[in-house]
Amino acid sequence: MIRDVSSGIYHLLHPKMTFFLTSVDRKGTPNVMTCAWATPVSDEPPMILVCVSKESHTAALIRQTKEFVVNIPSKKLLPALWICGRHSGREVDKFTKARLKTSPGRNVSVPVVGDCIGYIECSLWKSVHAGECYVFFGRVRSAYADDRFFKNDAWTANAAIPLHLGGSKIVYFR
Repeated sequence: MIRDVSSGIYHLLHPKMTFFLTSVDRKGTPNVMTCAWATPVSDEPPMILVCVSKESHTAALIRQTKEFVVNIPSKKLLPALWICGRHSGREVDKFTKARLKTSPGRNVSVPVVGDCIGYIECSLWKSVHAGECYVFFGRVRSAYADDRFFKNDAWTANAAIPLHLGGSKIVYFR
């Protein structure tokens, strides 16, 4: 039987890859949040979008500095994903709380999360108001991945990337 699910419409589009979204303030202080709403939007030029709550610290930082990084973790960073998804960077240094290491970005001032298996560094091209979120369109400045887990333009089965099912449900597949 087909039934109405309009109250949970975004669940129809899940699972989605769960990732760390990093940003910095004007002083260079880094922030990290857990996110799952991202998609490619253009191959030429390469662009992606991420959707972030207008009330989040991350949204304010991306609007300030016009840069962000999508950091793709494997399942070993699942505990850190939970920590970064449950605390605000306005109140807590989530890098310290989640015991995340950082490295400088290759082409942006935003750091990358160490131990991730893929990275997409972006500069902000455009921001759009969309309900409770901002849609940030990012021009890809660089994209790189661990070749043990990304081969022939695809993730391998052993990448074990966490997938967001909606709400507080995250799974991963081997």
